[in-house]
Amino acid sequence: MLFADMGGPFPCVIFVAVAAIIVVAVVVGIIRARERREAMARLAAELGLTYSAADPWDIPTRYAHFELFSAGHSRRASNVLAGAIDGREVVLFDYQYTTGSGKQQTTHYYQGAILGLPILAARLHVRRENLLDRVASWVGHDDINFESTEFSERYHVKCDDRKFAYDIFHNRLIEYLLACGEAPTIEMNGPTLLLCESQRGPENLRRLFTIGREIITSIPEYVLTARGITGQEQGET
Repeated sequence: MLFADMGGPFPCVIFVAVAAIIVVAVVVGIIRARERREAMARLAAELGLTYSAADPWDIPTRYAHFELFSAGHSRRASNVLAGAIDGREVVLFDYQYTTGSGKQQTTHYYQGAILGLPILAARLHVRRENLLDRVASWVGHDDINFESTEFSERYHVKCDDRKFAYDIFHNRLIEYLLACGEAPTIEMNGPTLLLCESQRGPENLRRLFTIGREIITSIPEYVLTARGITGQEQGET
């Protein structure tokens, strides 16, 4: 009987309250998005890069040779910082893609850093090792292991050229990545390097760029000699 008597102004009050909450949520979202764009623009200016709120190149298509851009659908990059640093291509960006559909739909959010390499790299992929990887190793499907047991247990490494992987991940670089805490996913393919992870924010983009730069500067001289390329072959932005 109590609920039957609530047909007066009470439903209107509920409707107004719900509408107000929605409006506040939208306004807060707009403010946060604006603050994020402003922070990204400041980082771009600090690094000497240009900033675009939208994706001017269709990054998922332009860099489709990376595994990151083969997952899911509705792939979209935004907040793109791009240009050249030390004469080499740099592209920092937010990224999202969707898996599933309808009520089972999930959107995945990442940040990425693409850097031009001074070499033509073999296809290489490094990510955090998971339980399925350990199960696969039990039946003989092992990844590439290194002298560092800690690094081999923490990361799953695959590469088209095993020797290239060993050349790139020498002891000094392995020690650096272990000191970074949890390193991002790392891909090399041809003249470009990609680092990505699910953390968000301008400082995380700076972190990805810093790690990528360290990877590049630590490439051994004999690898540069054997696989080195010019800026034109690299395809600078």
